[in-house]
Amino acid sequence: MNDQTPLIEVMIPTFNEESQIQEAVENARHVGPVFILDSLSKDKTREFAAQAGAQVFEHPFENFSKQKNWGLENLPLKGKWVLVMDADERVTPALAEELNRIAADPSALSGYLINQIVIFMGRRIRFGGIFPKRKLMFFRRGQARFEDRTVHEGVVCHGKVGRCHAPMLHVRRETVHEFITKHIKFADLESDQSIRAQLGDGVPERLRPLAARGPGPGDALPKIPWRPVMRFLDMFVLKLGFLDGRAGWHLASLMATYEYMTLLMYREKMQKHLTGESDRSPASAGA
Repeated sequence: MNDQTPLIEVMIPTFNEESQIQEAVENARHVGPVFILDSLSKDKTREFAAQAGAQVFEHPFENFSKQKNWGLENLPLKGKWVLVMDADERVTPALAEELNRIAADPSALSGYLINQIVIFMGRRIRFGGIFPKRKLMFFRRGQARFEDRTVHEGVVCHGKVGRCHAPMLHVRRETVHEFITKHIKFADLESDQSIRAQLGDGVPERLRPLAARGPGPGDALPKIPWRPVMRFLDMFVLKLGFLDGRAGWHLASLMATYEYMTLLMYREKMQKHLTGESDRSPASAGA
């Protein structure tokens, strides 16, 4: 590696992020050069990112893990380390210093988990199981890739993984409408993923009687009301989300609604698959 090659490069996948991409790029450039991997945005994400100093690339969206793996394999990354961020995440000065220190250390591990401080409705969320919450986002180039999941994908790292001490900010500034719209898409993807995991290449032996007669109440399909209720109680009561005040109440309510949407979509799609009413393949939704 010559003196002109950066130790760290940043990849930010995007889709319609014009409202925050300039700030995201300017923040990430404190760590290293920024590569935007855009999923054919319909707004000015690409233009604003380029103006802020990022290199911009486009690739049609299939799912989250495939998109990020495509970026790791095809973007002109040359540095030893990669930081993968979202457009609503911000590197704190302390984290930037720590990442550069790790990257310069020949004895550093293969990857590092970064703790996130979620800012929701203008308030730092301290409870509800949201904090601490660590993600593997920083790793040696070529040492990691995203697991084969359509949504909520994690990183598989080939080597030992450590933890960063300094946090990253996850600033949720979207409107309620944008939050719900985004989670409808996530629910669609997650329900498809659950069906794919359940059915695999076809209908399992234990579900074939259902395919023949159609599922009845409670047959191999989740009881919808309980998991959303338990999600709310877990976040707001058991994990002390009530201590986050109004923001904690709204976040727990929205996440319970997301759980409900996911289960309802799963049930509807599973019934159609088992009865042959749908030829829509799982995980077909896009960005």
